[in-house]
Amino acid sequence: MISSINDFFIEITKLAYSLDYNPYNGVLSEIKRASQGKRTIFLIGNGSSSNIVSHFANDLMKNAGANITKMLGIGLKVISIPDNMPFLTAVSNDVNFDSVYLEYLKIHASPEDLLIIFSSGTPHRNLIEAARFSYLRGLRVAAVTGSSIGELTLCSHVLYRVNCEVPEKVEAIHTFLCHSWSVQLRKELVQPVVFLDRDGVVNKNRSDYVKSWEEFRFLPGVSDAIRRLNEKGFAVIIVTNQSAVGRNIISPGRLDEIHNNMYHALYNEGAMISGIYYCPHTPFDNCNCRKPKNGLIEKAFNELPLDMEKGIMIGDNVTDIEAGRISGLTTILLGSGSIDYEKEGEIPHYFMPDLPSAVDFILSKTFSYKKECLKHELEAI
Repeated sequence: MISSINDFFIEITKLAYSLDYNPYNGVLSEIKRASQGKRTIFLIGNGSSSNIVSHFANDLMKNAGANITKMLGIGLKVISIPDNMPFLTAVSNDVNFDSVYLEYLKIHASPEDLLIIFSSGTPHRNLIEAARFSYLRGLRVAAVTGSSIGELTLCSHVLYRVNCEVPEKVEAIHTFLCHSWSVQLRKELVQPVVFLDRDGVVNKNRSDYVKSWEEFRFLPGVSDAIRRLNEKGFAVIIVTNQSAVGRNIISPGRLDEIHNNMYHALYNEGAMISGIYYCPHTPFDNCNCRKPKNGLIEKAFNELPLDMEKGIMIGDNVTDIEAGRISGLTTILLGSGSIDYEKEGEIPHYFMPDLPSAVDFILSKTFSYKKECLKHELEAI
C-alpha cells in the first residue's frame, strides 16, 4: 500500500515538474484580466472534471478573491455551470447533451467574459461547442486538458496541456494547478483604482465648509458615474483635505457621520466607495497627509489591494494633481478654467468639466494611462 502511494506521488511529482510555465501564466493572466474588469468567469467540465470545476469556483470566490471582497467590497464573479443540474438535465432532455453548456452561455455570457474548460480525457462535444460559441461571441477561452486536445486547439486563446493520458493523474495535476492559481491570485490580484477628491468633485464645495449632512449636496450624476466605474472593476477611493476638523469647526465624529451618510447614500444607488481617507490638519501643521502631499494615497496603497499601475486621481484643485503625480497616477482636473498653471507648476494629464464626463472618458477607448504630469505642454481633451 505504501509503495503504491509513493509510486503515484513520484509519478505526479515528475508530471508537475514537466509543466510549461507559459500557459500557466497565460491562464493566470486571463483570470486577473476578467476579475479586474468585473467580467464573469464561467467554468465547465464533465465527469470528475466537474468536481474540479466546482472546487475551483469556490476557491476563486472565497480564497483568491478574499482580499478584494473583504477590503474593497467588489468580489469575483464566478459561475460553475455544472452545478446547475436542473438546467443541464432540462437541456439534455429537450435539446441534446452536446448543447448543455452552449445553451447556458447563450443566455448568460457576454463579450470579454472568460470561459475556462477542464477536460482530463478526449474533450466531449459539449465542451467543443461551448468553446466555439464563446470564441466567436467575443469571450476569452482557456482550456486546461490532458494529452488529448481535440478541436479545443482551434477555439482557445490559452491552452494548458498536461502531457498525460491517464485521467486520474491529469485530474490530480488539474487540482494542483487550481490550488496554485488560487494562491497566486491571492498574492497578485489587485484592482484598478480611481481616487476622488471630495468637495467640488463628489459634492458641492462651500467656502464655509460642509459642517453637517444637511449641508452636503451631491453634484449631478455622481452616483451614476461611480456605479459605472464599479461595474468596470474600478475601486473608488475618496482622499480629501478636511481642515475644518483641525480648525475646530467640526468634530471628527461629525465628519465620520457625514462620510457614513455619504457612503450609504451612494451604496443605495448602486455605487460603492471602497475607502475614505481624510486629512484633518490645517495647512500650518506641516503634516504628511494633507494634499499636495501624497500621504493619503500612499496609505490607501499600503492598506488595500490596489493596482498602482492603473491608478487615476481626479480632483478640482492643483493640490490633487500634485498628490497624484507624486504617487505616479494618471491625473484628471475638473473645472480647470480658473487656475494659473504656470504659477501653480502642475498641469494634469487631462481636463474634464465634471466627474460624469471624466468617467465617460476613462471608460472610452481613447483613454490611456500616463506616468508623468505635464509641466509646460498642455494636453486637453
